[in-house]
Amino acid sequence: MNNFTFFGLYNELLSNLKNERSETYTKATFWTDLKVGIILFVSFLPTAMALGVASGMGALAGLWCGVFVGITAALFGGTRALVSGPSAVLVVIVATLIVDEQLTLPELAIIIVISGFFQLLLGLLGWGRFASYIPHIVLTGFMSGIGILLLWNQAQQLWLLGTYDLIVSGICLLMLFFWPNQLEKYLPSGFAVIVAGLILVIIFPEVTRIGPVSTNLPFIVFEVPDASFIANAIGPAVLIALISSTYTLMLSLISDSLTGSQHNPNRQLFGLGLGNIFSGLFGALPGSANVATITANRFGGKTVLAGIICQIIVVGVLLGFGRYVAALPLAALLAIVMFVGWNIINFSFLKKIPKMPPRYSMVMLLILFITVVVDPLFAIVFGVIAANFVNAMQLELLEHDNVLSVPLLDNVVNPDATDSLEARVGLLAFRGAFTVSSSRRLARMINYDISGHKVVIIDLTKTNYIDDSAGNLLSVVISQAKKNGIDLVVFGVNENIRKTLYTFDVLEKIPEQRMVNTMQEAKDLAWSLLKS
Repeated sequence: MNNFTFFGLYNELLSNLKNERSETYTKATFWTDLKVGIILFVSFLPTAMALGVASGMGALAGLWCGVFVGITAALFGGTRALVSGPSAVLVVIVATLIVDEQLTLPELAIIIVISGFFQLLLGLLGWGRFASYIPHIVLTGFMSGIGILLLWNQAQQLWLLGTYDLIVSGICLLMLFFWPNQLEKYLPSGFAVIVAGLILVIIFPEVTRIGPVSTNLPFIVFEVPDASFIANAIGPAVLIALISSTYTLMLSLISDSLTGSQHNPNRQLFGLGLGNIFSGLFGALPGSANVATITANRFGGKTVLAGIICQIIVVGVLLGFGRYVAALPLAALLAIVMFVGWNIINFSFLKKIPKMPPRYSMVMLLILFITVVVDPLFAIVFGVIAANFVNAMQLELLEHDNVLSVPLLDNVVNPDATDSLEARVGLLAFRGAFTVSSSRRLARMINYDISGHKVVIIDLTKTNYIDDSAGNLLSVVISQAKKNGIDLVVFGVNENIRKTLYTFDVLEKIPEQRMVNTMQEAKDLAWSLLKS
């Protein structure tokens, strides 16, 4: 699905939805999805409100994010049973932009809309699978740092509220951590905390409440920005798009394992991007897939309809009963966010740090530290660079071992040679891939190895990839060899390698008659060069 147009994608979506429903969607499946949708609503409502409050945009921003992103990504996405909406990782990024960058709601809306367009573009260009290429150690360190930030920020806010708020949050946290698993199936802990919060408000009337919440439909907050702001908005928008996409595709893989289906990453990013565009236009949070996907599967959810039903109920509640939300204690929502933050921290992975190679553990801990202490936006950029640097060091060793450099005795090149101890021909055989990771080290090694020969045969028969850096440095090596009077013979160049080498003027420095197809032809040519 690498090349398609918008209308082609739209027609394919309709066709696939029609085929799927006509073949597999039954009345029993619908009733199961309906039941699961109601259960999802009960667990989604408190969490979405809590994340909206934690972001600084308000409870409605989290709820409407679920509506816009959840329904749009479900209709246009490419995963059978994925549930989308607000997620903790994006909440921290939004809160950072609001606090550190002092952005207004319309400015934040512009960034979210741009991030949605980036995701939509990734899907249309067929690059969906590449969006999930952030290394695992980077994502783990970043997510764990986000969890710590959520805990710390909510704890700070609670401390400023008052004694009764601390008591309410303490009770709510105890309920969240020790809620029996047997009851979770019938009454999710998050909803139980909301009910308990409403009761505690009566007992402790001094606690801080959320306050008035609009019961009207959302309105467009997007304003046409000036060119200077767009330039500044690109960076945060790309990061939101990448984090949202990566997290979504990671949960898509988990959804596949739970349902036995196979997601389409390009279509999923298209649907997610479309949802984030709507969410940004109406002043809601950016969204991604979230862990409600696992909840839906645990209760038997079959398709994305379960998530759609959940969001339809949310809209009904917002328009009909939104005024009752105002009485909720803020401390209860902060407790929910703290519980979400605790669950984001990957404790099982952190326990493996003593067993990890130091280069991986150091990168992960650095990313965690930068996320918490410096800036989450910078942490992900630093993490990708650092992880690639670590991987490059490992590739350097592997690629270095893939080069065979040996002298060839004259009588091996030609059986008629009179001196069996002389080795005037060298063989350089490249195996596998060669990239920027090893290019400079290989250049030094090759220069040293070929310096003692009159003719060097370069064997590329088993070379399957050469990147721009390796190709450029190979060109330098060839130029240096020609300056030193060393004749070169090349054989076994496949079509893909030939294109790269011609791009960087590597083969143009070798006469056409010095390029042959087999080792025997290369030996014969090398011998004739020696004789001449």
